[in-house]
Amino acid sequence: MIHLDKEKFRVGMRTTKSGVAVGFCVLLFKLLDRGSPMLAGLAAVFALREDCSQSLHHGIRRVGGNTVAGVLGVTLIAVKDFLGLDFSVDFFGTIIAIIILITVCNIMDMSTAIVGATATFLVVFYNIDDAEKITYAIQRVLDTVIGTSIAIGVNYLLPGSPQTPADNC
Repeated sequence: MIHLDKEKFRVGMRTTKSGVAVGFCVLLFKLLDRGSPMLAGLAAVFALREDCSQSLHHGIRRVGGNTVAGVLGVTLIAVKDFLGLDFSVDFFGTIIAIIILITVCNIMDMSTAIVGATATFLVVFYNIDDAEKITYAIQRVLDTVIGTSIAIGVNYLLPGSPQTPADNC
């Protein structure tokens, strides 16, 4: 049975900041006629943490993980095109790429970005038309940068718990 804790029915500053950050992503994408703000909005929610320094810390890792994933996805596409081995590269290449992706994220202290980076790799490699894969990979990383930057800005500008100078971005 589900237990509802009435004391947790409140809207805190982190929740409010998350909503504001996603709202600014929507506004920016509309003003720039950039298409769907979905990925930037997700990046904003993932990046928005307890304070500005934590947002910066996690945001940098998310951008890094998505960059590694995009590069791996595009590289595997090039290998697939060069070899002409569709299923073999899909099967073995995906196994190897995911292992490399997770290992690189761990080595680079980006373990918090592994799930998002894996999603980026799989979407780039399997769900985007061949002619658009490189562009999509670049746009996905750029959307992550935009959403993360907005989250950091919102976290910096809106009040929250009292911050020490070390917590400021």
